[in-house]
Amino acid sequence: MIFQSEYLGEKAIIVENDSVRCIVLPKHGGKFVSIKFEEFEFLFQNPKEKFKRANLKSRFCDFEACGFDDAFPSIDRDEVVLHNGENVCYPDHGEIWTSDLSYDIRNNTVHLEMDSRVLPYHYEKDIQLSDNSITISYCIRNTGTVGFPYIWAFHCLAKYEEDMELIYPQGIQYIENVLHSLPLGNAGNIYKFLKEERNHYDFQKVPQSETNLMEKYYVHGKVPQGECGYYYPREHMKVKISYDHKKLPYLGFWITTGGFRGDKNCAFEPTTGYYDSIVKAEERGCCSYLKPNEDFTFYLKIEFCNNGIL
Repeated sequence: MIFQSEYLGEKAIIVENDSVRCIVLPKHGGKFVSIKFEEFEFLFQNPKEKFKRANLKSRFCDFEACGFDDAFPSIDRDEVVLHNGENVCYPDHGEIWTSDLSYDIRNNTVHLEMDSRVLPYHYEKDIQLSDNSITISYCIRNTGTVGFPYIWAFHCLAKYEEDMELIYPQGIQYIENVLHSLPLGNAGNIYKFLKEERNHYDFQKVPQSETNLMEKYYVHGKVPQGECGYYYPREHMKVKISYDHKKLPYLGFWITTGGFRGDKNCAFEPTTGYYDSIVKAEERGCCSYLKPNEDFTFYLKIEFCNNGIL
């Protein structure tokens, strides 16, 4: 079932079946503000209790920083020179989260779209439910005559619990820290993924609530598999995120246990670039480009299981 309603004074689209219920705000970039499986709320909720309207120059940290947004065409704010010499300011966390998306309902699918105010592209996404899962499909089309670099990232802030466990793609070996923190030290530090005596940090667990930390790191290099997620022992709930790892070859992870504004949330971030900055990704040769008339199509699937097995 799909219907329109209000959520905290905002126009909302409700998508639900017998198990899953999603609330989407089209005027806030198609943000998911709630994803519930039965009684389990997966997303970090709005700490500000209402939603302010942002613009292209807004800083993401000044707003709600909750739920699930699409970060495109960037994460960090960057000044980028295109191949034709044009200088373009890529907004903080991209422009989708500040955009008003048009939408319609097509055969049990929510279709949202917009035209960029920054670069020559058209942005579309479709939302579908099936039993215990949500599938979000994307198409980003370069409508201009010049190519441009981009980063797309799955900016989905999950509920934090002290005993939660992190599920990474199988076969990864190293983690690269990209934000200075007390446990992981300087940006650029590289650690073995599996916990060893000389590596006291357990990447499969989360820091405890009283640590008051803010951390961001990446799986070092491209991931060998497109699957990650979370396990919440108290609810016996597993959340699996599946995607095409050839389209989204890099994987970041963000967590705040109070170090960012007092918020407590975390996020696996499948992404096209390594890492958050267009400039840094280009320097590393790890940035994606969208050529004129080219489409970038991909999907993500979020699955739930309340016995911990998927």
